Amino acid sequence: MESEQSQDRMQAVLRLPAARRYSYFLQRVAESGEVWGLDGEGWALALDDTGRDVLPLWPAPEFAALCATRLWSGFQPRAIKLQELLENVLPQLEEEGMPVGIFFTPEGQGHPVSARELIDALRTPSGSLA
Repeated sequence: MESEQSQDRMQAVLRLPAARRYSYFLQRVAESGEVWGLDGEGWALALDDTGRDVLPLWPAPEFAALCATRLWSGFQPRAIKLQELLENVLPQLEEEGMPVGIFFTPEGQGHPVSARELIDALRTPSGSLA
C-alpha cells in the first residue's frame, strides 16, 4: 500500500508544470542536502532549444532513474552533495555558460535555469543555505 501511495505521489509530481516541479526540487534539495544526476561514463547531458548542453538534475534518485531511458539508457542516478553543487559544480557550469535543466520527466524537458539562478535560489532564506 505504501509503495502504491508513493508511486501515486511520484506520478502526481511528474504531472506538475515545470515551474512547480522546480519549486518542489528546491524544497526537497533543502531538506535532503543533495541533488541527483545521471552518470554513465560521465554525466548525462541534454540539449536546450538553442542546441546548448544542459545538465539535468533531479531532487531524488527515483525521479532520475525514471529518465534513464533512450539516450540515457544504462545511466545510473548519482548523488551530488549540496555543498559540492554550490561550491564546485554550479560555479564551473556558470563559467562555461552551461544551463541546468531542473527535474526532467520521461516525457519532457526540465525547467531551465542558469547556474547563477540556481545558486541564488538554493542560498535564499526560503531555500536552504541562508
